[in-house]
Amino acid sequence: MKQIQIIAFLAALTMFVCILELIRRRKLKERFALLWLIAAIILIIFSLWGRLLEILAKIMGIYYPPLVLIPIIIVIAVVLFIYFSIIVSDQSEKIKTLAQKIALLEEEIKRDKNPN
Repeated sequence: MKQIQIIAFLAALTMFVCILELIRRRKLKERFALLWLIAAIILIIFSLWGRLLEILAKIMGIYYPPLVLIPIIIVIAVVLFIYFSIIVSDQSEKIKTLAQKIALLEEEIKRDKNPN
């Protein structure tokens, strides 16, 4: 195993363990952590199986195997952006609904205080 593979493996393993620790401490929700865990597992696989980059490079027609990581990173980033955009949209809808309910409750409280 090459030194760079060992460093990459340790970095990916550290990322994996940190994500698990954040979940355990309830700093990161499981639904958010799933994509990060998958990304860490992919990095672990790439670090352990050095020929995988060469195989993917040959399939994709890329002459320099490390450049295979760029489209992979772009795809992972796009998936994360879409996923978090969905979550942000859902949260903004929930906030709007809660604000409307609070306004209705405040109005109801005002009417109960002043029955005129």
